[in-house]
Amino acid sequence: MSYSHMDADARRKLETHLAPLKGDNVSTWFDGDMNAGDKLDTAIARALRNAHVFVGLLSPDYLASHYCWKIEYRRAMNRRARGTMRVVAVVVRPCDWKSTPAAGFKLLPEDGREVTRWRSADAAYLNVAQGIRRVVAAVRREIAAASQPAKPKRAAAKATAKAAAKGSAPPKAKKPRARANVARKPSKAGTKT
Repeated sequence: MSYSHMDADARRKLETHLAPLKGDNVSTWFDGDMNAGDKLDTAIARALRNAHVFVGLLSPDYLASHYCWKIEYRRAMNRRARGTMRVVAVVVRPCDWKSTPAAGFKLLPEDGREVTRWRSADAAYLNVAQGIRRVVAAVRREIAAASQPAKPKRAAAKATAKAAAKGSAPPKAKKPRARANVARKPSKAGTKT
């Protein structure tokens, strides 16, 4: 979670609303989880490398923070461009996010309406937590799909369907050669080969 320290209350409230996700084996990390003596940039860079989801809490202070906006958010967007991270922007206070690269993405709460403009902050954070839950579910599906070996039968079926659509005969599948384990007779010297 990336946030300006001016929005520490917003981070705490969101963390509270994410408690059910934590019970579902989702862990959160923010710079407050670091130990005294840890090197800031190294620990944050490590956390960014290991995370599947980046949550940035947008506010005027966040956009004004060189470290939050120009370093953390940019690193997350670079990972997003490589397909290795999901980036979720949460608008916690009114700010000019529409003139930033974040404007091209779906923001939380719903439609990027700032948390402070909701009748109830709890309703806004619930909306955010539900949105993050959907992102986590999508990431888990992607991870599960990536860990599944490719099924050759599907590839053959697709090739047959493609050939049928073209009106040609389906390609003949090569039969795998069966390998037989043959025991060899011992050589005259008495050693096995």
